[in-house]
Amino acid sequence: MRYCGLSGDFPTGILCLQKLQVLNLEANDNLTGFIPEFHGNSELKQLIVHQTKFQGSIPASIGNLTHLNVLSLSVCGFTGTLPASVSNLTQLTHLDLSFNKLTCNLPSLQSLSNLTYLDLRGNNFDKWKLPDWFGKLNKITYLDLGDVNLYGEIPSSFFNLTQLEKLYLPRNQLKGELPISLLNLQNLVRCVLNGNNITVDFYLFLSLKKLENLNLNGNNISLSVIDSHTNETQPKFKHISLASCNLKVFPEFLRFQHQLEYLNLDNNNIEGLIPGWMWNISKETLIQLSLAHNLLIGFEQHSPVASWVSLQNLDLSHNMLHGSIPVPQPSTIMYYVSNNNLTGEISQSICDLPSLQLLDLSFNNITGSIPPCLEKLSNTSLTVLNLRCNTLQGIIPNIFTTESKLKMIDLSENKLEGHVPRSLENCESLRLLDLGYNFLEGIFPFWLGALSELQVLILRFNKFHGIIRIPGNIKVNFPKLRIIDLSNNLFSGDLPHQYFQEWSAMKETMANTTYMQTFIKEYREKYYFLIYYSFSVQMTNKRVKLDYEKIMNTFSAVDLSCNMFRGKIPESIKTLGGLKLLNLSNNELSGVIPPSMGNLVHLESLDLSSNKLSGMIPQDLVQLNFLQSLNVSNNSLTRPIP
Repeated sequence: MRYCGLSGDFPTGILCLQKLQVLNLEANDNLTGFIPEFHGNSELKQLIVHQTKFQGSIPASIGNLTHLNVLSLSVCGFTGTLPASVSNLTQLTHLDLSFNKLTCNLPSLQSLSNLTYLDLRGNNFDKWKLPDWFGKLNKITYLDLGDVNLYGEIPSSFFNLTQLEKLYLPRNQLKGELPISLLNLQNLVRCVLNGNNITVDFYLFLSLKKLENLNLNGNNISLSVIDSHTNETQPKFKHISLASCNLKVFPEFLRFQHQLEYLNLDNNNIEGLIPGWMWNISKETLIQLSLAHNLLIGFEQHSPVASWVSLQNLDLSHNMLHGSIPVPQPSTIMYYVSNNNLTGEISQSICDLPSLQLLDLSFNNITGSIPPCLEKLSNTSLTVLNLRCNTLQGIIPNIFTTESKLKMIDLSENKLEGHVPRSLENCESLRLLDLGYNFLEGIFPFWLGALSELQVLILRFNKFHGIIRIPGNIKVNFPKLRIIDLSNNLFSGDLPHQYFQEWSAMKETMANTTYMQTFIKEYREKYYFLIYYSFSVQMTNKRVKLDYEKIMNTFSAVDLSCNMFRGKIPESIKTLGGLKLLNLSNNELSGVIPPSMGNLVHLESLDLSSNKLSGMIPQDLVQLNFLQSLNVSNNSLTRPIP
């Protein structure tokens, strides 16, 4: 009954049917139940409740199911201890208890000598060391002990698992040097040890001939004696991840790798030029290359990226690269070269990448104008366009078509001028638009209110002017807008009280906390993988300019400071009950602070300073229990502070 959409309570008496041999309820996400007590004989051989809402404790009587060969209780809600009686299930070949809430100590499983598959990942066992009995489970081919509170050294006996093909030990507290007995694992195809503090002589892994997938992120790697290995003696890797391993040079063994699909050397101390031989590895197969957060300054040869005909994801961000922007292959889906010292203009050839979904050239020294040919990308695949913090000049061209798939546009911190192009209203999927810190002018682009998905609008530090009103012909007014920053412009007239009534998303308090982000699809053969790209903005909070590198979807903010708004603070502002930040400072507002602002109970920062407000600070503001910063200086307020 797997994948049947079952819901409600499962009649657990079915589990007690003496002749039942197989029960498979996999992936019925709303099916609840528990494991009953088992008494007497049972012929049950397979019990699979993976990815259901079964919960409660695992009863000790489960040890009576001595015919079981498959027990899969993963991705459920089981709690408590794993009963020692599990050791009675000597016929088990497959045991999966991953992603539950099991606690205390893991009992000995030494008697389960027929196990070929064991997955305990994602439980909260008491801090424990790998016991020697693991080395006696000599039929295991798949072992996952990720996120289970392991600590200490890996004993040599552990590497007696000579049939092991896939080993996962990520995100534990393992330390010490891997022993030479690692060489016993000659059948190993995939090894994932990231997020530990293990010391590794990489020579050992180069002696495992079947190894294809290796992740050592965050460990201490020695690259000694690797040069002696030739193409014939090395394993043929497909996936290598050596991020945060304190590497200082490009590993020489990569010279002989011609089947790589994924290579990650992020967050190391690799410095200087990217060597010419790097562009000769895995020319036909490389899909993803990430060299971000290193000390790279350039390339030994010009425009080398064109070497890789299958490249989909290239990340050279957060280095010190100089020179012109290297142009990737037409197959590229994601292209990051942000946070470098790249100069020159955006090459027209970037517009000829028909599969490009993400283009991030932010934080460089790129000059010239935004090429109008980007319309071709807007009309096909482009989802993210980030050109923030460069020296781009001229107008924003009308490059946004009715077929646009853009979800994020960040053109902030440039020298752009003119008006906001009306073609932006074609971007029906747009969620973030940041045009701050430019020289743009004109009235408030009210027509953006028709973008039903827009969550973030930043127009700060420009030359916008005039009164902000809602024209009668606009039917939708920013229904999902959560953040708007119009600060440091020349807007005038009354505060936009009509919009306060329309901004419905700011009236909500969301229970489920996630980040504002979009995802990019990366295709590999018949499958695709989702890679998430988080939205980011710069705002002023508590008089401090902050970069929000990730934005919670619960964060709502209105910043209308440093304009020429006048008149009273309207009562309609009380409807924005989800606001965390409200800044109306440095305007010409008059009258009293409305007592109804006490309804904004989620406010963390309120700045009304440098206006012409009078009267008292309302007693109602004491209801703002989350308030961390209140600034009402430079007004004409009187009477006691509440």
